[in-house]
Amino acid sequence: MYQNRSIFDGTQPVTTSQRFLSQEVDESIQVELAEYFKNTTTEASEEENELIDEGLGYEEQDWKRVPGTVNEPVGYFQVLVQKKWGAAPKSKSSGGSTSVSDSPVVSTTSASPLGKAVRTIASKTSDSPLGKTARTITKAVVSGSVSDSEIEGAWGMATANIDISADRCLAYFWHFMAYISNKKAERDHGSILRMQVKVPGSHSMYTVAPARMPFPGVDNRVFPARWAWRREKNETFVLGFTFKGSNEHVERAIREDERAAGCTRGTTQGFWRFKPLAPNVCSATLVFQAVMGGRIPVMAMNYGVKAALAFAESFRNSFERNGKAVDAELRRALPPPPSMETLNEEQAGVAQRCLALETESAAETAALVRSSKNLVTYRGSAAAQARAAKGSWVKLKSTSPFVSLSMMYTEPEGLKQRVALGKATAILDCSAAEALAHQIAVCGREFTRAGREKGDPARLIVEERTKHDFEWALVKKMPFLLTSREFLARYLCFQEPSGNLVVVFEALPDSTKVDYGANLKVVRGKSTGVTRFKSINNGTQCEVTLVIHLDAGGFIPERIAVAKIPLALGSVIKMREKFQRDDAVDKMGRDELVSVIDREAQVYDEKEESVVEGAHKKLSVLKEEDFKELGSPDHLVKMQYILKEGSSTGIGRATTIVDAPIAEAAAFELSEMSREVVKVHFASGGLDRELLKINDHQSIFHLVIDLAIPGFKPRQWVQMLVWRWSADKKELTTISSSVEHDGFPECDEYLRASCTVVTKYKQEAEVGGIPQTKVTYTMNVDVGGAIPKWVINTQAVETLMYLSAMRKRFDKSLEIDAASQGNLVTMIQNHDGEYSEREEEILEEGKTMIGVFEQQKSKELKMSPSTTQAKMAYKDGESHAYGWSSAVVRASPAQVLALVWDTVGRFNDYEDTLEKTLDEDGEHSKLMYIKKKVPNPFDNRDFLTRMVWKKRGAGFIYVSVPELSGAHPLSSDIVRANYPSMLKMACTSDGSTQLEFVLQPDAGGSLPLWLTRSLMGSNLAWVTEIQEHFEELRGLKDWDAKDGEAVGEVLAKKADSEKHRKKGETRAAARVRGLMEKQKGLKELGEKWEWFEVLLTKVVANKLRPGGDSKVKLCNMSEKEARVIGGTLASCIAANLTAKAAVNEWIERYPATKELEREYVWFRPMMDTVAQRLLESVSWGIKMRLYVGATLSTMDLISDVYMIYTYATTGQQGTALSLAAMVGLCLLLQLFLVWVQTHKGPRRVMLKEMLIVLTGIAPGIHAMRVANGNEKLEHAKVSPQIELATTRGFELVCESIPGTVVQLAALFRGMQENGGDYSKAALASIVVSACTTGFVAATISFDFDVDPERRRNEPKFYGYIPDSAGRRTAIFFCMIMNGALLLLLRGASTALLVMVDGRLVLYCYLGDHALYLAYKIARRDLYHWVPLEGVTMVVESVIERVCIKAITDFTGVAQFRAMGEMGGIAWTYSQGVALAAPLVATHVYVNSSNNHADDIWTVVGILSGCQVFFFACFLLLMKREFWGTFFSLQTGHAWAKENFVEGDTDELKAWTLGCNKKLWMSIRDGVKAWTLENWERWEEEKPIWFTDGWKAQVDDDMIPAESLARMNGQGVIRSRSSFGGVGGVGGRVVPVERDGGEEH
Repeated sequence: MYQNRSIFDGTQPVTTSQRFLSQEVDESIQVELAEYFKNTTTEASEEENELIDEGLGYEEQDWKRVPGTVNEPVGYFQVLVQKKWGAAPKSKSSGGSTSVSDSPVVSTTSASPLGKAVRTIASKTSDSPLGKTARTITKAVVSGSVSDSEIEGAWGMATANIDISADRCLAYFWHFMAYISNKKAERDHGSILRMQVKVPGSHSMYTVAPARMPFPGVDNRVFPARWAWRREKNETFVLGFTFKGSNEHVERAIREDERAAGCTRGTTQGFWRFKPLAPNVCSATLVFQAVMGGRIPVMAMNYGVKAALAFAESFRNSFERNGKAVDAELRRALPPPPSMETLNEEQAGVAQRCLALETESAAETAALVRSSKNLVTYRGSAAAQARAAKGSWVKLKSTSPFVSLSMMYTEPEGLKQRVALGKATAILDCSAAEALAHQIAVCGREFTRAGREKGDPARLIVEERTKHDFEWALVKKMPFLLTSREFLARYLCFQEPSGNLVVVFEALPDSTKVDYGANLKVVRGKSTGVTRFKSINNGTQCEVTLVIHLDAGGFIPERIAVAKIPLALGSVIKMREKFQRDDAVDKMGRDELVSVIDREAQVYDEKEESVVEGAHKKLSVLKEEDFKELGSPDHLVKMQYILKEGSSTGIGRATTIVDAPIAEAAAFELSEMSREVVKVHFASGGLDRELLKINDHQSIFHLVIDLAIPGFKPRQWVQMLVWRWSADKKELTTISSSVEHDGFPECDEYLRASCTVVTKYKQEAEVGGIPQTKVTYTMNVDVGGAIPKWVINTQAVETLMYLSAMRKRFDKSLEIDAASQGNLVTMIQNHDGEYSEREEEILEEGKTMIGVFEQQKSKELKMSPSTTQAKMAYKDGESHAYGWSSAVVRASPAQVLALVWDTVGRFNDYEDTLEKTLDEDGEHSKLMYIKKKVPNPFDNRDFLTRMVWKKRGAGFIYVSVPELSGAHPLSSDIVRANYPSMLKMACTSDGSTQLEFVLQPDAGGSLPLWLTRSLMGSNLAWVTEIQEHFEELRGLKDWDAKDGEAVGEVLAKKADSEKHRKKGETRAAARVRGLMEKQKGLKELGEKWEWFEVLLTKVVANKLRPGGDSKVKLCNMSEKEARVIGGTLASCIAANLTAKAAVNEWIERYPATKELEREYVWFRPMMDTVAQRLLESVSWGIKMRLYVGATLSTMDLISDVYMIYTYATTGQQGTALSLAAMVGLCLLLQLFLVWVQTHKGPRRVMLKEMLIVLTGIAPGIHAMRVANGNEKLEHAKVSPQIELATTRGFELVCESIPGTVVQLAALFRGMQENGGDYSKAALASIVVSACTTGFVAATISFDFDVDPERRRNEPKFYGYIPDSAGRRTAIFFCMIMNGALLLLLRGASTALLVMVDGRLVLYCYLGDHALYLAYKIARRDLYHWVPLEGVTMVVESVIERVCIKAITDFTGVAQFRAMGEMGGIAWTYSQGVALAAPLVATHVYVNSSNNHADDIWTVVGILSGCQVFFFACFLLLMKREFWGTFFSLQTGHAWAKENFVEGDTDELKAWTLGCNKKLWMSIRDGVKAWTLENWERWEEEKPIWFTDGWKAQVDDDMIPAESLARMNGQGVIRSRSSFGGVGGVGGRVVPVERDGGEEH
């Protein structure tokens, strides 16, 4: 038990240095503690009770709600300090405060560095405004002009429901030194003392809690406290705490612990109360006062109340569970309401007044039934209908066909509209008690969330007398230009003598005021009503009736007021949806109907016989040749129709096979009033639907449908529905025929239509043990009137698709195929049959087909998804192309072969197949004839194919070749096609199957060759179909990262479901819906998270919208939150350079997505894949970046050439030569970079890359490569992202920076010559250039930092940019402005020095760079990390160091503070020099020439101030734990070695090995041991970084001998060793000897 744990026995204190190992350990301790608290019989001592009672007494105060918290899940209240300044309180009520050393209180403000600084400024700047301000502060704060009298600290109170039991809550706080608590304290407050001491044999403990103060110069705090707990009679636990009393362990720790030496002691007192509401839910109340000690501004003390109370929200969030589940627990725990007889006099009065509404409306209630003459159907203006039927009920249009809504109009009173009575009735699939509990949970999780999503400003309980008698407030958001409405009501629940449960609610008096924590602008509305719940069906259901009188108050237009009535009644609709069990109810009804159909024979009367005979006779005259094919959206449902021109009659027929017995299939059709059918009917334009049951086999069915065609009346049908078995009971027929019936007379609003439907159900042979029923559905419909043919065609397809819905409802294709393929797998694994000579020849033909791609050049084909590789080649002397495709399938080779070999299975049943016949069906050989439909104007094709398979090693080979047979001779009306193919199935190391598919299609006939070639991709996609099929079968528990990538590929490509969208459904919604239906894993996910489909739909839609915020946890996600989160990904993609960076920002932005990533390993890979494909496909993605980047680069180059020409022709040859040198140097450096990247690869690649540079489109090409997934060119030294950043750097250092300096010098010179006048165009050009340069500089830092791989591999350096969208935008803007202003300042200082003496610029910059290079050399940090050798390494290192130094000096690129670049301290020194340089240059210029001195100082001062401001904002916005990187002394070689030694992934270690060998040569032995140990594993796993280019950088002696020999045999160009294998000028590659001594 807990009390036996020695660590808590009080003999030793528990401090932050004695931590528990994990959260799991904490969990077990807290469970044990909870059991102890719940079962212990010990009582609290008298002293402990006094402590607790004193804390409880603090609850009686004048609490005020904290502003802005009314809709928070935690209620916040406070009593604030009224005095301005004060010392620490010493009175009993407020508590004393002393310093840690128990010395008298020392003012934190006056004794701190801040206080000293204020006094110093006041004394040394006596006459300045700053000095006057400082003296004022000193007088107010230090000298005591504001009273130092004792004050009481602010009080705070927080209330919340916690989703754990009360004893678990107490255990959470009693386990003070929990792992999570210590980690959070260390993160928030540093390493300040935190400890716990438990008093043995008592209910007490002592603790010390730290607080790091956020204000500069203010001491940190420690809060010692004594705690005591007790259990109340109602199982409520109270935990009191106070600053009074002391413990020797605590006092000694505070005196001796160095971490507490500089802290001031604060005090705290109050209590926690945990009251159980349900077995795993309790209400928690916190009341506390914290006195900080020392001198703290009152504003800061009051602000601290909310910050301290935020702990309650953190506590609640730690145990937050699904809101629906919690609400359900609370409903079950709600006690039954009191009986009506037990109500007191006041309660009885409330009940009587509310129940009077039912009495007043009783006379009009009959108007709701069909026979009433006062019934008015809601069509057109509701207000007009209501006035026309004044005093009667008006039927309103309901959004649910299962809820009846109506209203009764009353006359307006003056200008104010008093909206009349509303009524709603429905049947709920729950007990009356559960429905009542749901309605009175007005502040439950579901109601609160719905109100928050609607934007309602407030919803809260005002006063709770009992659980069944309370007052509550609701502030409802109104439409634009209307003021929000405030509704205050009292709810009262009771049980009537009849057993009905009743909830009455009455508006509170106008004098009632509610504390919302803010002055809300509202108009008071009133609502009074009654809700009655009547139990039916043995308590499993209840009938609910709501009658409400709503007065919206104020001046509201009648139209809006009337429109609000359905919303007020909508609570019944939501209640029905909440408790609906439609599927279960429908299944129950169908099961009963199936038992009736399968029961004894039925007896039919004459009328029924005549209807059956008439229907058969009407359809028997139809001729088969008159039927025409009708395009069916479902290829497994065959559709035909007959339609005569000018006739309103349409005849349609549909046929399919249903995987169910006859009775079940027929019951699906005969369930005309199932909830599913009713919902579909009303959603598709149905106005009415009723069924009158005559007997077990006959019903009268009435329905009304709106054709949705302007000018056409809705159509009305009255049908007799009869079913009948055949004599042998192997066929059942249902007949629906139009009849006349007194219960459904004709009316003027509708046009009567007629219909005859005959459906035949015929038993077929079972397949795989599953019953089969052939269903033929024939209808003859006369809709009346003159209906266009296209309308009838459309309606015919929609009507006949009913059979498709039936087929899909019972579809067991997967089970049927699984049974068949399971048998085939067994056969394949045990097969030992003999192969004939012809079969062996066929197998050899297949093997030769794959050899074509080893002998001939091939062309890559782009496939979707990209996981499928494909190419096309031609064999010499043949006109028909060969196609090859490959994919990895998550199944064994035997399973894949079984799928392919199951030729009559449903997977292999394609939409265009007209006929399929198996002439021979052997175990390893088949002969199959197939006839295919080909679109007009081409003839149909047929195939006669011999298929053979054989085992090859751990896999199989499957070959298909054309063959001739007398059973299927060539025909003149069909063209014979030949598609020889081969499928190779090889087993991979993880049990998957690598497929290689080769075919040579010959469509025959006159089909153009270009068309055959264009169809090659669709033929090769067969491997993709196999891949996706097995992916669809994988359950969620089996998913891994590869599954995520596969599902992401499918989500990003178009699907067949988009062609057959539902009404109002978008393409993205149709695609996701289709995948959720097919994919087993996605289906399971949709069942677990009902909002997941909405999330994926918004992601796939990829519409650029402003991103929204959401703080909800995964367990409480709603569809609205999913729309917000899913829709934000598009803006993240647009704002980031790579898809992975976009997904990382998106995931880190929302708590729910972070939880999804932690819970599902496949989630991020899936989103990465989707984002990458979306980035490639949308117009504003990769294509835009490529075109914009290339266009801007080309225009920049053209403009530079034009300006050079202009300067040269206008006599400014010096400027022209300067610009030409800049452009030339930039191109030269870019060409050098190309050489570094490609000199070890093919020469054609180098020439291509150089051409890209010379045309000026290199930045666009590099941006496209990065956006495409950071794919690195073979033999390249650095990644595309590094290459892009380097290219940008060259442009900055060679063009942007010197160009700005030249323009500024020209501007200053012009001002000097023209008496201060300047060209506004020139100034604008300079500003635009500076902003552009700032943008480029900011982009370099931003793109590197948000890269998820860099953040993962180097978390100490990358990640300083926050994940919040708003903060990201702000910090990016600050980086832009900092770079632009720095460029202007450094450019201006350089230009000023040039005007004084150009040699000064030369001396300054040469000296600065020489000093920097000397610093690098002195620290052995000169060599850059790019993997080069010899002279090339030295040249590249010097160029990189100089360029990066120049860029940093002029733009402040934060990325270059990296250890492998400048280093933190050198970067910071550079920025300091950059700030000082403009001041020095201005001083030099003013002393040499006093022209416009004041103006120049003003401009420089403003620019310097702005630059400091934006840089300070940048520092404050970034994550503060990265501030240390600006002062890092770590060198490049230390950084590289640290990455290898401490790197936890092979990828990071491999990156280190790919760096310059000079950086890691000191640990070469360790690197060698690592490569030798892991090389064979890498060859098998093939990680993404394990490329030929990376291998070429590894020395021979670091590679296992066998692997090295294999690489040499494959022609991998590589170096021998770093000890001399590469040397000399240019890093020449030493030849590698092949077998026989030949050099290559």
